[in-house]
Amino acid sequence: MVTKAKVNRLRLLQWFTISVLIVLAAGFVWLQNQPFPTYYDDSVLAAIIIFLFILGLVQRRADSWLTATSMQSSFAANEEFNTLYQSSPVAYVTLDSKGQVQEFNPAAIRLLDGESDTMTGENFFDRIHPDFDFSVILGKIKSGLTVNEEEVPLCTFENQHIWTKLSVHSRPFEEKRMLSLIDITEQKAVDTAKSEFVALATHQLRTPIAAIRWNVELLEKKLADSVTDDQSRYLVKINRNVQRMVSLINDFLSVSKLETGTFASSQEAVNLSEFFDSIVDEFSEKISEKNITLNRVDNPPQLKVMIDGRLLHIIVSNLMSNASKYSNPNGTLDFSYALEENTLHIVVKDDGIGIPENELERLFSKFFRASNAQAHQTQGTGLGLYVVKQSVEKLGGVIEVTSKEDEGTQFSVSLPVSVLSNVSNQ
Repeated sequence: MVTKAKVNRLRLLQWFTISVLIVLAAGFVWLQNQPFPTYYDDSVLAAIIIFLFILGLVQRRADSWLTATSMQSSFAANEEFNTLYQSSPVAYVTLDSKGQVQEFNPAAIRLLDGESDTMTGENFFDRIHPDFDFSVILGKIKSGLTVNEEEVPLCTFENQHIWTKLSVHSRPFEEKRMLSLIDITEQKAVDTAKSEFVALATHQLRTPIAAIRWNVELLEKKLADSVTDDQSRYLVKINRNVQRMVSLINDFLSVSKLETGTFASSQEAVNLSEFFDSIVDEFSEKISEKNITLNRVDNPPQLKVMIDGRLLHIIVSNLMSNASKYSNPNGTLDFSYALEENTLHIVVKDDGIGIPENELERLFSKFFRASNAQAHQTQGTGLGLYVVKQSVEKLGGVIEVTSKEDEGTQFSVSLPVSVLSNVSNQ
């Protein structure tokens, strides 16, 4: 059996032979230049020729064994891969760069309700549910980029709607894409039921919370001239906790509407300078309380765009809330927007507690809060950034985060917009 050790021994013999050949050749040259007579001319020349012949045989044998070893390893790897590919419970589909199905395993046939003699040549992209915005993922696939566990709805060959977790990898040196598909239809149904229940429950909670707020306001007015210090302290606590309940209810409602697709998006004209003014005013108390220096940039000022104002408010207010909450006293906070052609870039940056590097990937997960944020003893549900990401994606944008623990965090949001008026171009 060909082994690596055998090949290495042959290589060692080859180099030894070369060394001996060099020594003999040098000796032959030296003898030829001596004044005394020598009787080894022909024998040395014959020895050199013999060693050259041996060297050629050794080289050929070593190369043959190396080739055999490589072929055996490659064959074993392909056999192992094909076995896993065919027997895996995970659905695998191989496409060309245009989306035509080239290969598939039995699990893919079962998942897509297809047939082995009809799936080949079908365009997989036609299986994407028509109401789902697949453009960003499609661009990554065609560019040969990796896609990791994106939730994508598909239509099977029997016209059944299913939800899958899609991952895509490009094959090296080939214009092929390998897709893995995990059926999460039942999981999505459970999540939808949960979201609908949360929406119903939180909607019903609005009425009693509103009644509490109204009665507290009446009580404050009635006791305005006679309220004691203890009563005033109790009223402040009630108001603070009512506000927390309102924020929690709004977060849950936003999550449920975004997840169930019932959030009705509506475009409106928004003056971004005025909108940013309202956001700053919303958090001015917290900013003043911690003596935070606010660096504000509007580029260009008084820019008017068409966008969903409610989703924009969810995005920016949540980012500003986190920045003001986790900034250090006497710190700085950068709050800016800039227009680049038809893309709006929003940046919220603080120099606060930051986020541990190993937790950044989970930052936009539902109910997740960074470990140092929990230790910071600030209130939070872990829903804010999840809602932000969902809102950004609903607007067709992307959000990025860079952070270092104890040095601060920067969120960058890029959103496509329709520009209505731009003062800088007038």
